[in-house]
Amino acid sequence: MVIGIIGAGISGLTAGRLLARAGHEVTIFEKSKGFGGRMATRYAGKDNQTRLDHGLSYFEAESSEFREFAAELLEKKLIKSWGDKFFVYDGDKLYDKNPNDPGKSFYTSVDGMNSIGKYLSRWVDVQTGNKVGGLTYFGGNRTRKRPWIINFTSSATFSADAVIIALPAPQAYGILSTTIDETNTLKIVRQIDEISYKPAFSLMAGYGDREMPEWNAVLCTNSKLRFISNEASKRDKKQECSFVLHAGKEFTRKHRDSDEDTVTREMLAEFAEIAGGWAASPDWYQLHFWKYSRAEKVMDSPYFELENHEAPLAVVGDYFEGNKVDNAYRSGYLLARHWLDKFDK
Repeated sequence: MVIGIIGAGISGLTAGRLLARAGHEVTIFEKSKGFGGRMATRYAGKDNQTRLDHGLSYFEAESSEFREFAAELLEKKLIKSWGDKFFVYDGDKLYDKNPNDPGKSFYTSVDGMNSIGKYLSRWVDVQTGNKVGGLTYFGGNRTRKRPWIINFTSSATFSADAVIIALPAPQAYGILSTTIDETNTLKIVRQIDEISYKPAFSLMAGYGDREMPEWNAVLCTNSKLRFISNEASKRDKKQECSFVLHAGKEFTRKHRDSDEDTVTREMLAEFAEIAGGWAASPDWYQLHFWKYSRAEKVMDSPYFELENHEAPLAVVGDYFEGNKVDNAYRSGYLLARHWLDKFDK
């Protein structure tokens, strides 16, 4: 089959890899310049040599499918264990041990979280900078070679035997809504319309040759910040003292319409309260806003599928059975396994 996947996050890339390795012709379309979704890396600082994971700082591997993939990444030296020095800030004091530490294993990237997306993309054709505006369904119309047309906002099109939508729920809703008059996607549209997301600010900051703190990260409660990542502690190669500050839900919602200077100033001031006065004056900083940071309500199935053997369509993502990287991977993986069983017989 010729399969078009909309969205180059972990779920879309995972489904694409499995299907391509089985012999299907897979093309992934991504509206941004990079891929990996929230597993994104920004290059900043002097000569853009500082790598900062401004989406997800680390992840866990809980499901059997994702543990197997994590083992593959460990073997390729793309990730490593991380988090043995997670400190806790309770709104008043900084503690060097989390009293509620569940003893889980955490992993992070060695060269940046986007290296995982790049690794997955090796098996498929990823076309970045292509924004999809909708779908056209032809189904059993034999005057057309393929049942689906993916329509881009540039007026270009792509014909496909099958389509996978791997986008945040509101964006998937928009794509699916273009098909409800042509096929029975209304049931899927109604379900994903219930998904809402937490927005989040991420502030990246560099401090040059300053000596790094001893902690890998700080988990924050009763604070404007939710998490502070010591980015240099992740890298195998030396990197300047640099951090990503992840804002808390309440702070983000309060300042969603504030100007960037106000948001930056308040986040740095909070960082200085936690780490010391030096933290208020970085050499450089960049602010990023994640509109779809983490799903607050999730679906209880690993994917949604349009039951049409002649024109397969499915929706995958990190809001199926959870809201973590593990869930995103498993969503794409299980959909791909299902299709391989269903269509390769």
